[in-house]
Order: sequence, then structure tokens, then C-alpha cells
Amino acid sequence: MNKTKFFALSAVAALALSANAYAAKEIKVASNNTPYTQDNVQKLAATAVSMGVKEPVNLNLAGGSLTVSGSSATKCVFKVGNGDSPKIQGVNCK
Repeated sequence: MNKTKFFALSAVAALALSANAYAAKEIKVASNNTPYTQDNVQKLAATAVSMGVKEPVNLNLAGGSLTVSGSSATKCVFKVGNGDSPKIQGVNCK
């Protein structure tokens, strides 16, 4: 399995798991320049937090890539395409 497919599958699994975590805890968002619904923002933020980004998080959408950063050095970049809802094609956290 190549890295892109692995990351895409990991992102889908993380979003599914974060939906359950979202019900328990709302992620603190410091800034958000996306057109996404609050529910989608929370799911993406929860995924990034589960991968090491520290709250409060900042969401920055540019050119089909969403960067989620926070108070730690870890950043996650989601390939989400363009539009009013994210279409996750991959995720990379460093």
C-alpha cells in the first residue's frame, strides 16, 4: 500500500474515531478561515489533536490544503480540495 493511500485511510479512520471524541470534548479553535461547518471543523481539529497538535488549534485553508497547527511544533496538512465541505484525499502530520 503506498503512502498516499495509507494516509487517506488513516485520515478516514481518525475522523470516524474523532466523531466519538467530539461528543465528549469540544476542541478549542483559536482561528479558522475555512468555509466549513462547525461540525466539520471540530472533526478535523479533533483528528489533528489526536495526531499531536495541541489546543487551541488554528485552521488555515489555502489552495486545497488545510493546515491545522497549535501550541506545539506538530502541524497537520489535510488535502481537502476546494469547496464548502472537506473532501479528504490525504493527511500528513509532522
